[in-house]
Amino acid sequence: MTTRRTSARLTLGILLAASANAGELAVKQVAAPPSDILSGIVRLPEPSAAKTGSRALVRELAFVRDASGAWSAEVPLDVEVAGALSLAWSSPDLREWRVGLRDASSSLPEAVELDLSTMLGASERNGQVLEDVLPGWLVERRDFASAPRGAWTLRFEVASEREPSRGLCVVRTAGSAELATWVSTAATLATGSDEPFAVLAELRDGGARLAHASGSVLFEAQGSTARVELADDGAHEDGAAGDGLFGAWVPANVTGDVRAHVELAASEAPSDTPNAPASTAAVARVRRSALLSFPVLERRLLLDGSVSASVHDPIRLRLDLGAALLGPATKVQLSAEVWGSDANGAPVPVCWLSRMVTPSGAPHAALSLFLDARWLGLARALPPFELREVRVQDPDTFVVLDRRDVLALELGELPRVHGAGTGSITKAMLTGPIVSSSSPTGPANLIGAHSTNRALLLTHGYCSGGSIWPAADFTAPKVEFLDPNQNRTHDQFAQLLAQTGAAYDSFGVVGHSQGGCAALHLLTFYTSGLDFAFGPRRIQSLATPYQGTPLASLGSFACGVNNDMTPSGSATWLAGIPTWARAEVYYWTTSNSGSACNFLASLFLSDPEDGTVEQFRGQLSGAHSMGHTTGWCHTTGMTNPASYTDHARNHQMNAFAAR
Repeated sequence: MTTRRTSARLTLGILLAASANAGELAVKQVAAPPSDILSGIVRLPEPSAAKTGSRALVRELAFVRDASGAWSAEVPLDVEVAGALSLAWSSPDLREWRVGLRDASSSLPEAVELDLSTMLGASERNGQVLEDVLPGWLVERRDFASAPRGAWTLRFEVASEREPSRGLCVVRTAGSAELATWVSTAATLATGSDEPFAVLAELRDGGARLAHASGSVLFEAQGSTARVELADDGAHEDGAAGDGLFGAWVPANVTGDVRAHVELAASEAPSDTPNAPASTAAVARVRRSALLSFPVLERRLLLDGSVSASVHDPIRLRLDLGAALLGPATKVQLSAEVWGSDANGAPVPVCWLSRMVTPSGAPHAALSLFLDARWLGLARALPPFELREVRVQDPDTFVVLDRRDVLALELGELPRVHGAGTGSITKAMLTGPIVSSSSPTGPANLIGAHSTNRALLLTHGYCSGGSIWPAADFTAPKVEFLDPNQNRTHDQFAQLLAQTGAAYDSFGVVGHSQGGCAALHLLTFYTSGLDFAFGPRRIQSLATPYQGTPLASLGSFACGVNNDMTPSGSATWLAGIPTWARAEVYYWTTSNSGSACNFLASLFLSDPEDGTVEQFRGQLSGAHSMGHTTGWCHTTGMTNPASYTDHARNHQMNAFAAR
């Protein structure tokens, strides 16, 4: 009994001391139990686990002018399997375009056929305005039920004095071959002074790699381009020579937002179709492509390998990791696993630690983590201790700035709480001490139910034009977050949510799309009114791409590339979200009722999807899935109603929302 009273007084003292910074958005000392380490939840995934897949050929169209003054662009059309064929093209100038085919074996412009149906059979024609995805753009799509096997060239012509706007063309055949592409590392750092890294790609059909392929990557960054051939020689991070995995080095000294247009094509053996005419022989070619986007940063710091430990307060140890600053002392995310030994000397995980840190001191800085000594007792950990999987990341892109496999950790004097007989994990062990900035006189569990200054925070997602939630579906107290037509990182978005909710002692969140990611990021890394929300469901999300979306790499879409929502970027971000935070999320996924929500986007996505997010990428391991419903699309302007206009679901979210 005496031990418990002493511990309670110590905890309250720490809480009151921390309230001196009331009004600032305080960072949490995030921790996770050993089970999160052993399950891999908080470990960076292998780069190949976050592939971008494509069963289509994607080409951005840049028109060139011929001698006659006409503008034209061409795209290869290889139909390797007779059957369904979908073609889509999009541009602001679409009404001025003429579209036709010519035989791939002919190079004569006059061979153009303006009637696609003559060559490919009857088709269904659909058009759509893409105001919420590509503002000002139109899309036309042709779906052919039984296109013949063959090789042609799609030709787009524009009779205009001015240069046409850039366009986008997507071709999807009935073939099952799929391209997968990814970047070889999460440490995408400018290679002038660092190890080079590569874009990798493979083309599979029926599960087997098509080794007899060729292709290239067109890199675009800061207005310049460079085309690099893909190689399968074992010298480009591509495994063994001839294994069907291809690699291309990212050009040295590239920095900023990089776009990589990856394309692979494979041919069947010539004997497959003996004595075939030229157009038929040429179709023995499978062609797929995808667009990757990723940030390349300058290295800002280097871990020097040193770790010093000291008693910070009666409960916590302060772990200072030494680093050399190579740039401004800006905020980073620091993460590490703490390991000790059991009674037999075998390694035992203690906990995982992560924290948003601004380095102190320059040019030799310290990055600090705080270890609650109760984790040591709970794990029954003994010396020697060490830090494993240490990583420093940029908080806006989650690019790994530096990484160490193991750092020695010498622990001398321990806080007084060590040895007090801790038998279970407490909230303070997971988040560090938390104090409400508006109610600094007591700990979190004394606020929610007793406060009258509570609200439900409703938030839109990426690049939303404004208010989306029907006002009548949610009862007061409520507040709506509005940040129209913006492209924010998860970290930026989360802090803006906190600012909107700062007028309240507590708030819960109902978030659409990226709004769900931002709320989860806020709950994990920062102290806000979300920590003190009272009610069944702290975070509820709808159509949130927790595992990303291929559309986030398409720079032409909406407000531009969002690196946090690409398949690779989202996987790296999720590696910093422990299970205790995920468990606070209740999420829904939706999809169309048969007709594609977006006639262009659906060619990039796998069914079921809602025009932006695929059902499988909307899943969040460790959270509460509230189910999947059909007949709803991601946003307005699609073929089905926007999912956030579902009044029945909205009323349910309102009834169960924490405030």
